[in-house]
Amino acid sequence: MKIQIIGYSGSGKSTLAKKLADHYGLKHLYMDSVKFYDDMKERSPQEQAALVREFLKTNDDWVIDGNYYEIAPERYELCDEIYYLDFPRLFCLKEALKRYFKNRNQFR
Repeated sequence: MKIQIIGYSGSGKSTLAKKLADHYGLKHLYMDSVKFYDDMKERSPQEQAALVREFLKTNDDWVIDGNYYEIAPERYELCDEIYYLDFPRLFCLKEALKRYFKNRNQFR
């Protein structure tokens, strides 16, 4: 099973991805961890694509959460299911702000 989860920031992509990965025993890739180093500096586009392609090559079943369509877009063609979390923007903003204040000064 290969699942791609997309949606606004704060829509619950990571939460759903973790639950699906745990439930089905899938490998899980956070696209934010591909896009950024631990210090929140951005990786080069080539490095980002290489990380995703290596993940796709080495895992038969997976869940990927995050948008960033330009990073290894073949993951959309390879997935069996795409979940689009389409919640109202105001709800997502509230959730993103709640997450910010809960996790500020920490690396997630």
